[in-house]
Amino acid sequence: MATDLFDRLSELEVPPPPERFDEQLHDRVNRSLFIGQLVDLVVGALPFAIMHFTRSLVGFAVFTATGRYETKPKDQRRS
Repeated sequence: MATDLFDRLSELEVPPPPERFDEQLHDRVNRSLFIGQLVDLVVGALPFAIMHFTRSLVGFAVFTATGRYETKPKDQRRS
């Protein structure tokens, strides 16, 4: 029965795609990719960059005010 279905489908006429099909497809895909990348930038990359930049500015301000740059002590298990 499957071969009958495939035989019937092979005989059907397939209409050609619309003239601007490729352009419409590219426009929709590009728009969705742009929105996805913009969301990724705003939600992921910018907060990460702002956090690290703020940490460096705070470190600079502390160094300017105290003259010392203190880091957190590393793991003390080297005995």
